[in-house]
Amino acid sequence: MNRSKLLLLLCFTAFISLGLPDALLGVAWPTMADEFSTTLDRLGIIMTGGTIGYALSSFMIGAIVSRIGLAGLLIQSASLTVIALVLFVFVPNWYWMPLVALIAGLGGGGIDAGLNAYVEKHYSSRIMQWLHASFGVGVTLGPAIMTLSLAMTGLWRPGYLLVAFLMLLMLSAFIYYRGLWSDQSDTGENDTQGSASMLATLKLPSAWLSMLAFFLYTSAEIGLGFWAFTLLTESRDVVLATAGLWVTIYWGSFTVGRVVAGVLAPKLGEMRLTLYGLFISLIGLVFFTLQMGGPGGVYGLALIGLGFAPTFPALLSTTSERVAKAHVTNLIGMQISAAGMGLVVMPLSLGLLVSNVGLDVLAHVFLAMTASVLLLLISMRKR
Repeated sequence: MNRSKLLLLLCFTAFISLGLPDALLGVAWPTMADEFSTTLDRLGIIMTGGTIGYALSSFMIGAIVSRIGLAGLLIQSASLTVIALVLFVFVPNWYWMPLVALIAGLGGGGIDAGLNAYVEKHYSSRIMQWLHASFGVGVTLGPAIMTLSLAMTGLWRPGYLLVAFLMLLMLSAFIYYRGLWSDQSDTGENDTQGSASMLATLKLPSAWLSMLAFFLYTSAEIGLGFWAFTLLTESRDVVLATAGLWVTIYWGSFTVGRVVAGVLAPKLGEMRLTLYGLFISLIGLVFFTLQMGGPGGVYGLALIGLGFAPTFPALLSTTSERVAKAHVTNLIGMQISAAGMGLVVMPLSLGLLVSNVGLDVLAHVFLAMTASVLLLLISMRKR
């Protein structure tokens, strides 16, 4: 295998590793909460710790890569993720979990922003979709591993240990092939994309509109992935195995959707593909909210995931269409950071809603957020 293909394979491997830990907590949390004698709404506090770390590392990605290089970033970020997964297994009570989640977020944000900026610069929109399809592989395997762990042992810790071991294998690959990234940077063209200051990028109206779109969209995508299992099992009386299966299908539909999107993107265009997908997601959210189709409306989860699939990579790969090249690296980090900030604000808000109104209100919130993203993108397209 030549260096170019191996480098691309490493990009895909990195995104699988990014997705693996992300969906574990949503499936494990009801069992964790019962073991630690805490309430379900505390999930929002834990998610806040993770997303603060995610937002911090992604926002500063330009400075980090310039200092230690992309290879150093991947190794350092994967190391932090392995450490966090092991720490999750040994925490004595839930109070430590937000701090551990912060460490995991620092690792995940670095991988996400660094590779998105790299792929946006060096590859096509089709590769960007397939890169995020590999993320879908990770977040599909994560809930499946945790559901299997709970079904076979009744314990959540074996699931975390298995994912930690898989992450350790990926970290080993990053260390072994670290020379590829430095070689690539030596032979690349002059990079002027990061020449603009962060302040200059923040003065652009298009930058703020883009960040708002990421803020709302990612809050809906990840929020639904985290809360769907709890909503189905605790509020809609869906059995554990069925709920786990359909949460896995939700994440798995991202993989299928992004593979298909990679084929369709050159024909339809990234923005049109995104708008069509969001419309499909709205249909699925209506089914899920009204509990139409399957126990608790679970069939709607497949439609939601399929429709959501192209949105995040499509908006990233079109960053250079919204700002000049000098702002692209900054804005990619800021967009991912804005997505992370959405996950700081929303978990706390959703936790308060759950404790004061009940779990079923969440479906209505996700429906409203998705409709808002669709309207915002239509407005941006007209501009």
